[in-house]
Amino acid sequence: MSKTERLNILYGRYKEEFDGKEIVTGDGNPDSSLLLIGEAPGKDEVAQAKPFVGMAGKNLAQFLDILGLNREGIYITNAIKHRLSKTNPDTGRVSNRPATKEEIDQNRKYIIEEIDIINPKYIVTLGNVPLRSVLRDHKASIGQRHGSINNVDVKDKEYKLYPLYHPASIIYNAALKDVYLKDIENLRQILNQ
Repeated sequence: MSKTERLNILYGRYKEEFDGKEIVTGDGNPDSSLLLIGEAPGKDEVAQAKPFVGMAGKNLAQFLDILGLNREGIYITNAIKHRLSKTNPDTGRVSNRPATKEEIDQNRKYIIEEIDIINPKYIVTLGNVPLRSVLRDHKASIGQRHGSINNVDVKDKEYKLYPLYHPASIIYNAALKDVYLKDIENLRQILNQ
């Protein structure tokens, strides 16, 4: 069975478990040596049924450009594949919200299975949620682990894990931009070795 067929079966199970949610599955080349894992889709991702579009997608494009990669050559997914949202009771406005520990745990089996299917050489987590999910550690912090290679075991196989700040974080915190760019440059050097 091909990787694409295995992923389609996995995503089918996900859609059954989270029926009624706004779901966005992984996208890209399942034979890639690089797997990018974000947190959860937002409204733009749901609208286009694709991870990392909209504002975060523009930052991701810059990230890939620095690495000398294109989107079609890698695989991109999220630790949680459905939109996490809340509604403001006064305005009725729907906005994204952070994942709970329970949601990270409930979704973890799917990201672990995705890693196993894709079998990348490098896993790049973007933000705290995917880092905590992959490491199975709710205390793991992107602030402490960003920009360096970590070894992680997934289903009795060792992978190279490279945590990065989420591309959207530099939209909201300009002070992180230099750190983020330095971490990407470091990753570029690692990938070129």
